[in-house]
Amino acid sequence: MTEPSALAFDPAMGRRILLFSSLGHALMHMMTAFYAVIVLTLAVVWGLPAERLLELYAPSAVLLGVMSLPAGWASDRFGAPAMMVVMFAGLGLSSIACGLVARGDTFALMLALCGLGVFGAIYHSAGIAWIIRTSRHQGHAMGVNGLWGSVGLALYGVVPGVLITLASWRAAFIVPGVVCLAIGAVLAWQIARGRIGDRPMPATAGVNAGRREFWRVFSVLSVTMALEGILWSAVMFGAALVFESRLAADIARLRDTLASWGIATQPVLWVGLATTLIYVISGLAQYAMGRRVIDRYPLKNTYVTASALQVIAMLALALGGGYVALLGAILSAVLSSASGPVENILIARYTPSRYHGLGFGAKFVVALGASPLAIMAIAWVREATGSLDALFLGLAGVAIVITAVATLLPSGERSMALAVPAPAE
Repeated sequence: MTEPSALAFDPAMGRRILLFSSLGHALMHMMTAFYAVIVLTLAVVWGLPAERLLELYAPSAVLLGVMSLPAGWASDRFGAPAMMVVMFAGLGLSSIACGLVARGDTFALMLALCGLGVFGAIYHSAGIAWIIRTSRHQGHAMGVNGLWGSVGLALYGVVPGVLITLASWRAAFIVPGVVCLAIGAVLAWQIARGRIGDRPMPATAGVNAGRREFWRVFSVLSVTMALEGILWSAVMFGAALVFESRLAADIARLRDTLASWGIATQPVLWVGLATTLIYVISGLAQYAMGRRVIDRYPLKNTYVTASALQVIAMLALALGGGYVALLGAILSAVLSSASGPVENILIARYTPSRYHGLGFGAKFVVALGASPLAIMAIAWVREATGSLDALFLGLAGVAIVITAVATLLPSGERSMALAVPAPAE
Protein backbone atom coordinates (compact mmCIF):
# COMPACT_ATOMS: atom_id res chain seq x y z
CA MET A 1 0.00 0.00 0.00
CA THR A 2 1.34 3.46 -0.81
CA GLU A 3 0.70 6.77 0.86
CA PRO A 4 -0.81 9.48 -1.41
CA SER A 5 1.74 11.91 -2.80
CA ALA A 6 2.59 14.59 -0.23
CA LEU A 7 1.54 17.59 -2.32
CA ALA A 8 1.69 21.10 -0.90
CA PHE A 9 -1.82 22.40 -0.41
CA ASP A 10 -2.98 23.95 -3.66
CA PRO A 11 -6.42 25.60 -3.44
CA ALA A 12 -6.86 25.50 -7.23
CA MET A 13 -6.06 21.79 -7.35
CA GLY A 14 -8.38 21.23 -4.41
CA ARG A 15 -11.22 22.90 -6.32
CA ARG A 16 -10.55 20.76 -9.40
CA ILE A 17 -10.52 17.61 -7.26
CA LEU A 18 -13.80 18.65 -5.65
CA LEU A 19 -15.31 19.27 -9.09
CA PHE A 20 -14.37 15.90 -10.62
CA SER A 21 -15.18 13.95 -7.48
CA SER A 22 -18.53 15.73 -7.24
CA LEU A 23 -19.31 15.03 -10.90
CA GLY A 24 -18.47 11.40 -10.20
CA HIS A 25 -20.76 11.43 -7.17
CA ALA A 26 -23.64 12.79 -9.24
CA LEU A 27 -23.18 10.34 -12.13
CA MET A 28 -22.62 7.34 -9.87
CA HIS A 29 -25.83 7.98 -7.95
CA MET A 30 -27.85 8.71 -11.07
CA MET A 31 -26.58 5.71 -13.02
CA THR A 32 -26.95 3.21 -10.18
CA ALA A 33 -30.50 4.36 -9.46
CA PHE A 34 -32.16 5.41 -12.73
CA TYR A 35 -33.17 1.82 -13.48
CA ALA A 36 -35.85 2.24 -10.78
CA VAL A 37 -37.61 4.71 -13.12
CA ILE A 38 -36.67 3.13 -16.47
CA VAL A 39 -38.14 -0.18 -15.29
CA LEU A 40 -41.64 1.33 -15.29
CA THR A 41 -41.47 1.85 -19.06
CA LEU A 42 -39.48 -1.31 -19.69
CA ALA A 43 -42.27 -3.35 -18.06
CA VAL A 44 -44.76 -1.97 -20.60
CA VAL A 45 -42.48 -2.35 -23.63
CA TRP A 46 -41.35 -5.88 -22.74
CA GLY A 47 -44.71 -6.98 -21.34
CA LEU A 48 -43.21 -8.18 -18.04
CA PRO A 49 -44.15 -7.30 -14.42
CA ALA A 50 -42.21 -4.36 -12.98
CA GLU A 51 -41.43 -6.44 -9.87
CA ARG A 52 -39.81 -9.16 -12.01
CA LEU A 53 -37.68 -6.64 -13.89
CA LEU A 54 -36.72 -4.80 -10.69
CA GLU A 55 -35.31 -8.05 -9.30
CA LEU A 56 -32.79 -8.05 -12.18
CA TYR A 57 -31.02 -5.19 -10.40
CA ALA A 58 -30.47 -7.16 -7.18
CA PRO A 59 -27.10 -8.69 -8.31
CA SER A 60 -25.91 -5.22 -9.30
CA ALA A 61 -26.88 -3.90 -5.88
CA VAL A 62 -24.90 -6.75 -4.26
CA LEU A 63 -21.85 -5.90 -6.38
CA LEU A 64 -22.20 -2.19 -5.57
CA GLY A 65 -21.54 -3.14 -1.96
CA VAL A 66 -19.24 -6.16 -2.23
CA MET A 67 -16.91 -4.61 -4.81
CA SER A 68 -16.31 -1.57 -2.61
CA LEU A 69 -13.59 -3.45 -0.70
CA PRO A 70 -11.45 -4.53 -3.70
CA ALA A 71 -12.08 -1.08 -5.17
CA GLY A 72 -10.72 0.42 -1.95
CA TRP A 73 -7.62 -1.80 -2.14
CA ALA A 74 -7.09 -0.70 -5.75
CA SER A 75 -7.47 2.95 -4.70
CA ASP A 76 -4.77 2.52 -2.04
CA ARG A 77 -2.54 0.68 -4.54
CA PHE A 78 -2.98 2.78 -7.70
CA GLY A 79 -4.29 6.08 -6.33
CA ALA A 80 -7.73 7.67 -6.11
CA PRO A 81 -7.34 9.83 -9.27
CA ALA A 82 -6.60 6.81 -11.49
CA MET A 83 -9.47 4.80 -10.01
CA MET A 84 -11.88 7.67 -10.68
CA VAL A 85 -10.94 7.49 -14.37
CA VAL A 86 -11.67 3.75 -14.32
CA MET A 87 -15.04 4.46 -12.67
CA PHE A 88 -16.11 6.98 -15.33
CA ALA A 89 -15.08 4.66 -18.17
CA GLY A 90 -16.70 1.58 -16.65
CA LEU A 91 -19.98 3.26 -15.78
CA GLY A 92 -20.21 4.78 -19.24
CA LEU A 93 -19.60 1.52 -21.11
CA SER A 94 -21.94 -0.46 -18.82
CA SER A 95 -24.77 2.02 -19.24
CA ILE A 96 -24.38 1.98 -23.03
CA ALA A 97 -24.44 -1.85 -22.91
CA CYS A 98 -27.77 -1.70 -21.01
CA GLY A 99 -29.22 0.45 -23.77
CA LEU A 100 -28.12 -1.98 -26.49
CA VAL A 101 -29.67 -5.11 -24.94
CA ALA A 102 -32.06 -6.99 -27.24
CA ARG A 103 -35.75 -6.69 -26.42
CA GLY A 104 -36.82 -9.20 -23.77
CA ASP A 105 -33.27 -10.44 -23.04
CA THR A 106 -33.45 -10.24 -19.26
CA PHE A 107 -30.17 -12.15 -18.73
CA ALA A 108 -28.15 -9.76 -20.88
CA LEU A 109 -29.76 -6.79 -19.14
CA MET A 110 -28.90 -8.24 -15.75
CA LEU A 111 -25.25 -8.66 -16.80
CA ALA A 112 -25.06 -5.08 -18.10
CA LEU A 113 -26.65 -3.79 -14.89
CA CYS A 114 -23.97 -5.71 -12.96
CA GLY A 115 -21.38 -3.51 -14.69
CA LEU A 116 -23.05 -0.46 -13.16
CA GLY A 117 -22.67 -2.06 -9.73
CA VAL A 118 -19.02 -3.08 -10.21
CA PHE A 119 -17.81 0.31 -11.45
CA GLY A 120 -20.18 2.35 -9.28
CA ALA A 121 -18.55 0.68 -6.25
CA ILE A 122 -15.31 2.54 -7.00
CA TYR A 123 -16.69 5.98 -6.20
CA HIS A 124 -17.21 5.82 -2.45
CA SER A 125 -13.99 3.89 -1.87
CA ALA A 126 -11.90 6.46 -3.77
CA GLY A 127 -13.78 9.73 -4.23
CA ILE A 128 -14.99 10.55 -0.71
CA ALA A 129 -11.64 10.10 1.06
CA TRP A 130 -9.94 11.96 -1.82
CA ILE A 131 -12.06 15.02 -1.09
CA ILE A 132 -11.58 14.87 2.67
CA ARG A 133 -7.77 14.59 2.29
CA THR A 134 -7.55 17.57 -0.08
CA SER A 135 -10.06 20.01 1.45
CA ARG A 136 -9.49 22.86 3.88
CA HIS A 137 -12.98 22.59 5.43
CA GLN A 138 -14.27 19.05 5.68
CA GLY A 139 -17.89 19.88 6.41
CA HIS A 140 -18.12 22.43 3.60
CA ALA A 141 -16.45 20.08 1.09
CA MET A 142 -18.73 17.23 2.09
CA GLY A 143 -21.71 19.57 1.79
CA VAL A 144 -20.74 20.55 -1.77
CA ASN A 145 -20.04 16.95 -2.70
CA GLY A 146 -23.30 15.85 -1.11
CA LEU A 147 -25.18 18.49 -3.08
CA TRP A 148 -23.81 17.00 -6.30
CA GLY A 149 -24.72 13.52 -5.13
CA SER A 150 -28.25 14.72 -4.51
CA VAL A 151 -28.27 16.31 -7.97
CA GLY A 152 -27.48 12.85 -9.34
CA LEU A 153 -30.30 11.34 -7.33
CA ALA A 154 -32.61 14.10 -8.52
CA LEU A 155 -31.61 13.45 -12.11
CA TYR A 156 -32.22 9.72 -11.80
CA GLY A 157 -35.90 10.54 -11.95
CA VAL A 158 -36.08 13.36 -14.48
CA VAL A 159 -33.34 12.35 -16.96
CA PRO A 160 -34.80 8.97 -17.87
CA GLY A 161 -38.30 10.47 -17.81
CA VAL A 162 -37.32 13.16 -20.33
CA LEU A 163 -35.23 10.83 -22.53
CA ILE A 164 -37.98 8.20 -22.59
CA THR A 165 -40.54 10.87 -23.50
CA LEU A 166 -38.33 12.36 -26.25
CA ALA A 167 -36.79 9.12 -27.55
CA SER A 168 -36.90 5.70 -25.86
CA TRP A 169 -35.80 3.69 -22.85
CA ARG A 170 -32.59 2.89 -24.76
CA ALA A 171 -31.68 6.58 -24.91
CA ALA A 172 -32.19 6.77 -21.13
CA PHE A 173 -29.22 4.41 -20.76
CA ILE A 174 -27.02 5.43 -23.71
CA VAL A 175 -26.97 9.25 -23.37
CA PRO A 176 -25.74 9.28 -19.72
CA GLY A 177 -23.17 6.63 -20.68
CA VAL A 178 -21.68 8.86 -23.37
CA VAL A 179 -21.54 11.82 -20.95
CA CYS A 180 -19.75 9.66 -18.39
CA LEU A 181 -17.11 8.56 -20.91
CA ALA A 182 -16.45 12.17 -21.91
CA ILE A 183 -15.88 13.32 -18.31
CA GLY A 184 -13.54 10.39 -17.68
CA ALA A 185 -11.47 11.39 -20.69
CA VAL A 186 -11.13 14.99 -19.43
CA LEU A 187 -10.09 13.78 -15.96
CA ALA A 188 -7.41 11.50 -17.46
CA TRP A 189 -6.08 14.49 -19.42
CA GLN A 190 -5.94 16.66 -16.27
CA ILE A 191 -4.04 13.95 -14.38
CA ALA A 192 -1.55 13.55 -17.24
CA ARG A 193 -0.90 17.32 -17.17
CA GLY A 194 -0.22 17.23 -13.41
CA ARG A 195 -3.18 19.47 -12.64
CA ILE A 196 -4.80 16.84 -10.39
CA GLY A 197 -3.16 14.74 -7.68
CA ASP A 198 -3.55 13.70 -4.03
CA ARG A 199 -2.03 14.18 -0.58
CA PRO A 200 -2.00 12.40 2.83
CA MET A 201 -4.74 13.02 5.39
CA PRO A 202 -4.05 16.31 7.24
CA ALA A 203 -3.77 16.16 11.02
CA THR A 204 -6.80 17.06 13.14
CA ALA A 205 -6.21 18.55 16.58
CA GLY A 206 -7.79 16.66 19.48
CA VAL A 207 -8.32 13.36 17.68
CA ASN A 208 -6.70 10.29 19.24
CA ALA A 209 -6.83 7.87 16.32
CA GLY A 210 -5.64 4.83 18.28
CA ARG A 211 -6.59 1.25 17.51
CA ARG A 212 -9.12 1.07 20.38
CA GLU A 213 -11.00 4.18 19.26
CA PHE A 214 -10.90 3.04 15.64
CA TRP A 215 -12.62 -0.24 16.48
CA ARG A 216 -15.14 1.51 18.69
CA VAL A 217 -16.13 3.92 15.94
CA PHE A 218 -16.13 1.34 13.17
CA SER A 219 -18.07 -1.25 15.20
CA VAL A 220 -20.85 1.20 15.96
CA LEU A 221 -20.95 2.53 12.41
CA SER A 222 -20.98 -0.98 10.95
CA VAL A 223 -24.36 -1.57 12.57
CA THR A 224 -25.85 1.86 11.90
CA MET A 225 -24.56 2.05 8.31
CA ALA A 226 -25.99 -1.37 7.43
CA LEU A 227 -29.42 -0.42 8.75
CA GLU A 228 -29.22 3.07 7.23
CA GLY A 229 -28.40 1.41 3.90
CA ILE A 230 -31.68 -0.50 4.08
CA LEU A 231 -33.65 2.70 4.79
CA TRP A 232 -31.86 4.60 2.02
CA SER A 233 -32.40 1.92 -0.59
CA ALA A 234 -36.02 1.40 0.42
CA VAL A 235 -36.74 5.09 -0.21
CA MET A 236 -34.62 5.29 -3.37
CA PHE A 237 -36.15 2.23 -5.03
CA GLY A 238 -39.56 2.23 -3.38
CA ALA A 239 -40.52 5.90 -3.66
CA ALA A 240 -41.35 5.70 -7.38
CA LEU A 241 -43.69 2.76 -6.76
CA VAL A 242 -45.36 4.59 -3.85
CA PHE A 243 -45.87 7.75 -5.90
CA GLU A 244 -47.13 5.78 -8.88
CA SER A 245 -50.09 4.55 -6.80
CA ARG A 246 -50.75 7.30 -4.24
CA LEU A 247 -50.33 10.21 -6.67
CA ALA A 248 -52.10 8.44 -9.55
CA ALA A 249 -55.20 10.63 -9.40
CA ASP A 250 -53.18 13.87 -9.24
CA ILE A 251 -50.95 12.75 -12.11
CA ALA A 252 -54.02 11.86 -14.20
CA ARG A 253 -55.48 15.33 -13.65
CA LEU A 254 -52.20 17.00 -14.65
CA ARG A 255 -51.93 14.86 -17.78
CA ASP A 256 -55.53 15.60 -18.76
CA THR A 257 -54.99 19.33 -18.30
CA LEU A 258 -51.84 19.31 -20.42
CA ALA A 259 -53.51 17.08 -23.01
CA SER A 260 -56.27 19.67 -23.39
CA TRP A 261 -53.50 22.14 -24.32
CA GLY A 262 -52.07 19.69 -26.85
CA ILE A 263 -49.19 18.50 -24.64
CA ALA A 264 -48.95 14.72 -24.26
CA THR A 265 -46.98 13.30 -21.31
CA GLN A 266 -46.39 9.87 -19.83
CA PRO A 267 -47.04 8.98 -16.16
CA VAL A 268 -43.36 8.00 -15.73
CA LEU A 269 -42.35 11.63 -16.33
CA TRP A 270 -44.41 12.84 -13.36
CA VAL A 271 -43.25 10.03 -11.12
CA GLY A 272 -39.70 10.95 -12.10
CA LEU A 273 -40.31 14.61 -11.27
CA ALA A 274 -41.64 13.63 -7.84
CA THR A 275 -38.47 11.65 -7.11
CA THR A 276 -36.42 14.57 -8.44
CA LEU A 277 -38.04 16.90 -5.91
CA ILE A 278 -36.88 14.63 -3.09
CA TYR A 279 -33.22 14.90 -3.97
CA VAL A 280 -33.20 18.55 -5.07
CA ILE A 281 -34.40 19.54 -1.61
CA SER A 282 -32.11 17.09 0.21
CA GLY A 283 -29.13 18.29 -1.84
CA LEU A 284 -29.72 21.91 -0.91
CA ALA A 285 -30.16 20.85 2.70
CA GLN A 286 -26.89 18.92 2.68
CA TYR A 287 -24.98 21.89 1.26
CA ALA A 288 -26.37 24.13 4.02
CA MET A 289 -25.69 21.54 6.73
CA GLY A 290 -22.05 21.18 5.69
CA ARG A 291 -21.19 24.62 7.05
CA ARG A 292 -24.02 25.41 9.43
CA VAL A 293 -24.38 22.05 11.20
CA ILE A 294 -21.58 19.55 10.49
CA ASP A 295 -18.77 22.13 10.84
CA ARG A 296 -20.31 23.66 14.00
CA TYR A 297 -21.94 21.00 16.18
CA PRO A 298 -20.74 17.72 17.71
CA LEU A 299 -20.86 14.97 15.11
CA LYS A 300 -22.49 12.47 17.48
CA ASN A 301 -25.39 14.82 18.31
CA THR A 302 -26.05 15.42 14.61
CA TYR A 303 -25.99 11.71 13.86
CA VAL A 304 -28.28 10.66 16.71
CA THR A 305 -30.81 13.41 15.98
CA ALA A 306 -30.97 12.58 12.27
CA SER A 307 -31.46 8.88 13.05
CA ALA A 308 -34.29 9.58 15.50
CA LEU A 309 -36.17 11.77 13.02
CA GLN A 310 -36.07 8.95 10.45
CA VAL A 311 -38.83 7.30 12.51
CA ILE A 312 -41.20 10.12 11.54
CA ALA A 313 -40.16 9.90 7.89
CA MET A 314 -40.82 6.15 7.72
CA LEU A 315 -44.25 6.53 9.36
CA ALA A 316 -45.18 9.21 6.82
CA LEU A 317 -44.24 6.85 3.97
CA ALA A 318 -46.15 3.99 5.60
CA LEU A 319 -49.34 5.76 6.62
CA GLY A 320 -49.57 9.07 4.77
CA GLY A 321 -51.45 10.00 1.63
CA GLY A 322 -49.73 10.99 -1.60
CA TYR A 323 -48.35 14.35 -0.52
CA VAL A 324 -47.60 13.25 3.05
CA ALA A 325 -45.64 10.29 1.64
CA LEU A 326 -43.76 12.70 -0.62
CA LEU A 327 -42.87 14.85 2.41
CA GLY A 328 -41.78 11.73 4.27
CA ALA A 329 -39.46 10.72 1.42
CA ILE A 330 -38.00 14.25 1.34
CA LEU A 331 -37.44 14.23 5.11
CA SER A 332 -35.75 10.81 4.94
CA ALA A 333 -33.40 11.97 2.17
CA VAL A 334 -32.53 15.16 4.08
CA LEU A 335 -31.75 13.18 7.22
CA SER A 336 -29.61 10.71 5.29
CA SER A 337 -27.72 13.65 3.80
CA ALA A 338 -26.84 14.70 7.35
CA SER A 339 -25.79 11.22 8.50
CA GLY A 340 -23.56 10.32 5.54
CA PRO A 341 -20.98 13.12 5.91
CA VAL A 342 -20.67 12.45 9.65
CA GLU A 343 -19.87 8.79 8.92
CA ASN A 344 -17.33 9.76 6.26
CA ILE A 345 -15.50 12.28 8.45
CA LEU A 346 -15.27 9.87 11.39
CA ILE A 347 -13.91 7.06 9.20
CA ALA A 348 -11.36 9.37 7.55
CA ARG A 349 -10.16 10.60 10.95
CA TYR A 350 -9.77 7.23 12.60
CA THR A 351 -8.26 5.36 9.61
CA PRO A 352 -4.60 5.90 8.51
CA SER A 353 -4.29 7.60 5.11
CA ARG A 354 -2.60 4.60 3.53
CA TYR A 355 -5.68 2.52 4.35
CA HIS A 356 -8.35 5.07 3.44
CA GLY A 357 -9.43 3.08 0.38
CA LEU A 358 -9.92 -0.07 2.42
CA GLY A 359 -11.61 1.88 5.21
CA PHE A 360 -14.16 3.45 2.90
CA GLY A 361 -14.46 0.22 0.93
CA ALA A 362 -15.36 -1.59 4.14
CA LYS A 363 -17.89 1.12 4.96
CA PHE A 364 -19.71 0.73 1.69
CA VAL A 365 -19.57 -3.06 1.74
CA VAL A 366 -21.59 -2.69 4.91
CA ALA A 367 -23.82 0.19 3.80
CA LEU A 368 -24.46 -0.76 0.19
CA GLY A 369 -24.35 -4.49 0.87
CA ALA A 370 -27.65 -4.04 2.68
CA SER A 371 -29.31 -2.59 -0.43
CA PRO A 372 -30.30 -5.95 -1.96
CA LEU A 373 -32.31 -6.69 1.18
CA ALA A 374 -34.34 -3.54 0.61
CA ILE A 375 -34.81 -4.26 -3.11
CA MET A 376 -35.96 -7.83 -2.49
CA ALA A 377 -38.19 -6.69 0.37
CA ILE A 378 -39.84 -4.12 -1.93
CA ALA A 379 -40.60 -6.82 -4.49
CA TRP A 380 -41.84 -9.35 -1.91
CA VAL A 381 -43.99 -6.96 0.15
CA ARG A 382 -45.57 -5.34 -2.90
CA GLU A 383 -46.33 -8.70 -4.47
CA ALA A 384 -47.83 -10.03 -1.20
CA THR A 385 -49.78 -6.96 -0.10
CA GLY A 386 -50.12 -4.76 -3.18
CA SER A 387 -48.43 -1.83 -1.42
CA LEU A 388 -45.31 -0.90 0.55
CA ASP A 389 -47.11 0.27 3.71
CA ALA A 390 -45.98 -2.70 5.83
CA LEU A 391 -42.38 -2.31 4.66
CA PHE A 392 -42.05 1.31 5.75
CA LEU A 393 -43.87 0.62 9.00
CA GLY A 394 -41.24 -2.00 9.81
CA LEU A 395 -38.48 0.41 8.84
CA ALA A 396 -39.74 2.87 11.46
CA GLY A 397 -38.70 0.25 14.02
CA VAL A 398 -35.32 -0.11 12.28
CA ALA A 399 -34.79 3.66 12.67
CA ILE A 400 -35.33 3.31 16.43
CA VAL A 401 -32.59 0.66 16.59
CA ILE A 402 -30.21 2.90 14.60
CA THR A 403 -30.78 5.74 17.08
CA ALA A 404 -30.05 3.55 20.09
CA VAL A 405 -26.80 2.16 18.64
CA ALA A 406 -25.62 5.62 17.50
CA THR A 407 -25.55 6.83 21.12
CA LEU A 408 -22.43 4.63 21.59
CA LEU A 409 -20.27 6.86 19.33
CA PRO A 410 -17.52 9.04 20.93
CA SER A 411 -18.85 12.35 22.25
CA GLY A 412 -17.60 15.85 21.50
CA GLU A 413 -16.19 15.21 18.00
CA ARG A 414 -16.54 18.15 15.64
CA SER A 415 -15.69 18.68 11.98
CA MET A 416 -12.74 21.10 11.85
CA ALA A 417 -10.92 23.00 9.14
CA LEU A 418 -7.73 21.30 8.03
CA ALA A 419 -4.69 22.69 6.29
CA VAL A 420 -1.47 21.02 7.46
CA PRO A 421 -0.52 17.61 5.98
CA ALA A 422 0.08 14.91 8.57
CA PRO A 423 3.41 13.08 8.64
CA ALA A 424 3.52 9.91 6.55
CA GLU A 425 2.14 7.01 8.58
